[in-house]
Amino acid sequence: MSRITPSNGLFPMDYHMHTHHSCDAHHTMADMAQVALARGIREIAFTEHFDPKPEDMCAGCYDPAPYFAELDEVRHQFAPLGLTIRAGLEAGEYHLYTDTIQPVLDAWPYDYVLGSLHWVGDHSVFDAAYFQASAAEETAAGYFTELARLARHGGFDVLSHADVIKRTSYRVYGHFDIADWEDLVRPVWQACIDNGIGIEINTSGLRLAVSQTQPSLPALKWYHDMGGELLTLGSDSHRPEHVGFELATAMDLAREAGFTRLCTYERRQVAQWIAL
Repeated sequence: MSRITPSNGLFPMDYHMHTHHSCDAHHTMADMAQVALARGIREIAFTEHFDPKPEDMCAGCYDPAPYFAELDEVRHQFAPLGLTIRAGLEAGEYHLYTDTIQPVLDAWPYDYVLGSLHWVGDHSVFDAAYFQASAAEETAAGYFTELARLARHGGFDVLSHADVIKRTSYRVYGHFDIADWEDLVRPVWQACIDNGIGIEINTSGLRLAVSQTQPSLPALKWYHDMGGELLTLGSDSHRPEHVGFELATAMDLAREAGFTRLCTYERRQVAQWIAL
């Protein structure tokens, strides 16, 4: 597959980034924004982890007040340089913790909210032991069935890393092909389309042994062919060197899947369509 750089030399967005406001990252917003600016990214979103599940490593870590205070500072610093910075959040298991998450969304001026699934019942999708104890058919069915529940519930803007189980599944089983799970993925896409929820091409899997975007090309084609239009790009970066990681590859995949445009968000609404 060819690597095509946009003709104006700029990448439209990196809409999945974490800073020290997430429990698993340590860099400032300015650290990340400076790299985004240097790499020709026009618009970024800091989507910090908000994971209310008590067993989650990030439970109790997110505080919107210091997040928005620092966001205001970096916006004033980088807006004159041409970088737009959106207020984002990655909400974990929103369908199970709506009573905790929704008041935060109502109280603060977010632009872009990711919905993520990191747990299936009491099992973390990053725990190898969960996969080692079960067959691939069982773990995939459990994950995608729960993901469809999340998408049917709605309340967020874009579904994050839709087949994130591949990160651990590949390490344990030595194989992951989304085409094996088409019958499980299509109901997720239908729920997204019905609820006006977009999806992202998350490039973090290209940094891992599985070496695939999340989701990969076949699933992107299903979403497009089913009528899905809302699409964003994100590196899922937790450190500066990963900002903008493989965005060119993500754009190539979007084109190959049939997409002709991406969307940006402001105040929880689609703000602009950007041609690919």
